Amino acid sequence: MTSWILTVSYLWKDTWKRWFEQPGSVMARSVVTIIMVSLSILLLVGFRMQIEKIRAQVRAFGLDNLLIVENITEQDIANGQSSDRFRSIRKWGDLFTARVLMVSATGSNGRNATVVAYDDADIVGLLPYLRYGHEIFVLSRNMPPGLLVDYNVQQANLRGIALDPGDRVAQILQGDTLFVPIQQAAELVKSGYSMIYYLERHKDAPEIADLSEAVRYVVRADGSGKVDIKNAEMLREKLNKMEEQQTMLRFWLAIILGSALALIYGVLSILEFRQSMYVSALLRSFGVSPIMLVLRTIFENVIIVNSVTIGVIWLLSFYHDTIFKALKVNAVSDIAELYWGNESMWIIIAANLGILVSCIPVFLALRKPVGSILE
Repeated sequence: MTSWILTVSYLWKDTWKRWFEQPGSVMARSVVTIIMVSLSILLLVGFRMQIEKIRAQVRAFGLDNLLIVENITEQDIANGQSSDRFRSIRKWGDLFTARVLMVSATGSNGRNATVVAYDDADIVGLLPYLRYGHEIFVLSRNMPPGLLVDYNVQQANLRGIALDPGDRVAQILQGDTLFVPIQQAAELVKSGYSMIYYLERHKDAPEIADLSEAVRYVVRADGSGKVDIKNAEMLREKLNKMEEQQTMLRFWLAIILGSALALIYGVLSILEFRQSMYVSALLRSFGVSPIMLVLRTIFENVIIVNSVTIGVIWLLSFYHDTIFKALKVNAVSDIAELYWGNESMWIIIAANLGILVSCIPVFLALRKPVGSILE
């Protein structure tokens, strides 16, 4: 037992001394680990953030909701194309409609706003806003409710009251949106617009997939119009596809990371072993097991790779906002969960497997007879 303790103590002191005498070896390992781990973690975290963003969109959009966006050009209006051909879906739920014009309004507060023209058929969905008694209003979360703002729209001056859009409309219409009666925007409508239909399906209504197919049938039957249909099922399909891609990405990144570390650490371990080959042979001649020498190499590399890996992950999580700010990607889930979840565990496991593989050449070299080394 005493000889075992003395051997371990000597091997540890020898390793510690070598780190100070040859810092380039430790730095080479550390730099390779930092580069490989940083790239792997950032790729996996970025992909995970995209998945979380889509998952949040599914929750916000609603599983039983349908969004139809029809682009109607000036030529379509001249040809008499109706902008109300999908209004019949109102019998299957609560329908919100908006006619988004191709112009923007400039506010006295310096902010631009999208312009929506509404008529009598749109009033049902606008009752939560019209009940305040103002025909012209702007839905915004950038201004306090009740604030009166002057707008200029194609040389026309309008005054609207700021109102909170609510979560549903805020999901559909991004930014400040100025609502104007169609009578005051008749000329602007002639230039074309996008007609938005947002249906919150009743429980006894046909399935969203059936309603979507019915809309596609109308488009095919009419043979006109550019219509985009969105529902939670489509978002879920996209989500499932991205999750499958993430699984493959995580698998291949783990293989690449483990292989790269195994190669670099293996080469460095062999070079260091050759420098201390005679010392190792002497230790073996004194009865030190080759397995203990291999364990020394494994332990040394494990300390380096895990210290660097955990440090890199912590630094990336600490500076997460700074790193992803330029990419304009915000974390939906908790940052700690992003960096210390399954993705990071895969990276840590792959790095340690690479370390084990890198020690195989050293183990094979230690099988060489002691006599052939010392002669």
